[in-house]
Amino acid sequence: MANIDQKLIISELDFADIKSNLKNFLRDQSEFSDFDFEASGINILLDILAYNTHYNAFYMNMLANEMFLDTALLRDSVVSHAKLMGYTPRSATAARATIDLEIYRPANSTQTSLTLPRFTKFQSSVLADGGTAYTFVNDAATVGNYDETCGRFCFHGLKIYQGQPVSYTFLYDAASNPSQLFPLPDTAVDTSLMEIIVKESSSSSKIERFELSTDAASVTSNSAVYYLQESRNGKYSIYFGDGIIGKKLVDGNQVIVTYIRTDGAAANKANSFVLADQVDGFNSSVIYPVYAASGGDAEETIEDIRFSAPKFYTSSGRGVTSEDISTIIKQKYPYFDAVNVWGGDQNDPPVYGKVFVAAKPTGGYDITETEKISIIDSIIKPVCVVTVTPEFVDVDYNYITVNANVYYDPTKTVLGSDGIKAIVRNAILNYKTTDLDAFNSKFRQSRLLRGIDDSDLSINYSDADCTLQKRIVPALNVARNYELNFGVPLSREDSKYKIFSSPGYTQYDTDGNLRTCFLEETPGSSSGIESISVISAISNYESVPSIQIVGDGVGANAYPIVVNGKVTSIVVDNPGVNYKAAKAYLYYQDSIDLTATFNVAVQNRYGLIRSYYFDNNNVKVIMDPAAGTVDYLIGKIKLSQFAPTEVLDSSKTIKVSAKPETNNFESSRNRIITIDDTDPAAININVLSL
Repeated sequence: MANIDQKLIISELDFADIKSNLKNFLRDQSEFSDFDFEASGINILLDILAYNTHYNAFYMNMLANEMFLDTALLRDSVVSHAKLMGYTPRSATAARATIDLEIYRPANSTQTSLTLPRFTKFQSSVLADGGTAYTFVNDAATVGNYDETCGRFCFHGLKIYQGQPVSYTFLYDAASNPSQLFPLPDTAVDTSLMEIIVKESSSSSKIERFELSTDAASVTSNSAVYYLQESRNGKYSIYFGDGIIGKKLVDGNQVIVTYIRTDGAAANKANSFVLADQVDGFNSSVIYPVYAASGGDAEETIEDIRFSAPKFYTSSGRGVTSEDISTIIKQKYPYFDAVNVWGGDQNDPPVYGKVFVAAKPTGGYDITETEKISIIDSIIKPVCVVTVTPEFVDVDYNYITVNANVYYDPTKTVLGSDGIKAIVRNAILNYKTTDLDAFNSKFRQSRLLRGIDDSDLSINYSDADCTLQKRIVPALNVARNYELNFGVPLSREDSKYKIFSSPGYTQYDTDGNLRTCFLEETPGSSSGIESISVISAISNYESVPSIQIVGDGVGANAYPIVVNGKVTSIVVDNPGVNYKAAKAYLYYQDSIDLTATFNVAVQNRYGLIRSYYFDNNNVKVIMDPAAGTVDYLIGKIKLSQFAPTEVLDSSKTIKVSAKPETNNFESSRNRIITIDDTDPAAININVLSL
């Protein structure tokens, strides 16, 4: 008989270990002597037992994982846990663009207004992904008035959304559908644009519009609300109240569901459109893009749900902390890649009694003033503490320009230099996606280079020169002051110009000639004499002495202040340039007074920005030697009374580039570090073979 005191080891879960433990158990018995013989029948039974034990252990382990939000792997499980917290995962979102539409009125028409029906179709004539034209529609009927000046019906600031409009009608039958649950057949549904209308019956004209319930505490038995949930198949379902929490459906009701089926992020960046439908018989039109398509995205990922659901549950739908407001905005307005919220006490300078919000749209850079007002009034204020005033702040982008040299071994790859260049570009864009494009992000050049080196086995090593870039759209023909805040210390090296602008802009010179100008750092302007302090000096000067400055720069000048025959201070009236070190001497009655000693401080914080142009002989001419200043320590450039007449680029944007002091820096508050992949000059790759 087997020794009943022999204990099975149950901590092993692998098949081989389980079988080995069973064999060890059987060694203490005499009935089955051939258990360790591979061809025996008992050995086959041991295989079956070990397999069954291993199978059940694996199943129970996976089952235990799915019981918790932190460890669940299946989307169905994560969604189910989120539902218990009152959190509904975000659906796919349609890319949206803003346009100005003008429709021509025929000469024989006297019509003064024109209605643009809901779901009028537009076609993106500039392809978002280089190969597909996308359909966009407006989400609401809009009236445009006739403009006598241009002879067109005008629809300004019109929002259009990418996707195909879809409508389904469901008949409610209490016997077959007691839970009032209506599954939607599509997965790529933008639920934020969904409309639910309940018709009394198929023969009745009486309808009622139902709204999505966002706060169960405010719902009564007569509230016309519906609820939304993600079903097990990844599709969404809608359901209605039970007559206590929300209005209940009645037998024979028709539920009409209308939404937009979208392609998500694929249509982002489309920026040119044509009218694809006739509007009241008119189809001759012109469209001016205002904001390129952005905000398109796929449904919320498992990791995003895992991150957001507990925070939504903690806030209980109330905006008490900065994190509460951030979570609520992401939940109720799913068009943002990133949202950052900070209190007025954390602002620079502090502004008490306010909360600041900054947001980056998905696939874009700018949000409209209308959107800001809508988010503040309809999302933040209803949940925010009464005594706190919310304020939207524009995102301040730091654009990085990457100039990379990549050294590879051609014998280790079948790809040519163009193929390596494409792989490296994808590695840089992957770094942008994973490490940048978010608030409070960090740029580490070493991580960027590591990603480049690991992108292909043939790459031996790489180096990169990275610069920061700020962008301004100046007011034309108006003299204004502009401030560009990089938020990081800037390089003060004099080996080459570290601050420069592009493209050119036009401005009149002193003779009234229109010149193509550029901005640049004034060489050596950060190395003048900042101050001269008195260490010691005698007190019996009968006349005012003079100061002579000796050093490796030029142009510095200073004079002493004498009170009652004593030199009390030195005034620097011209700092000069190109000083790395200097000494000051006091001359009295045509000779050096060696008893007077001074400490000379050389500037290293402030510099000058100048403007220049090239004349007809291609000679560089300084237009304005004091166009602005630069504070290298905090990374701030100020342009004074800047008044270009035109910017020589279709975007009307001037880009000012500067070299950061280090290759490691980070962002805070409303600043985002990014690489603009739509700018051809943002990524420059030079591939060299070894």
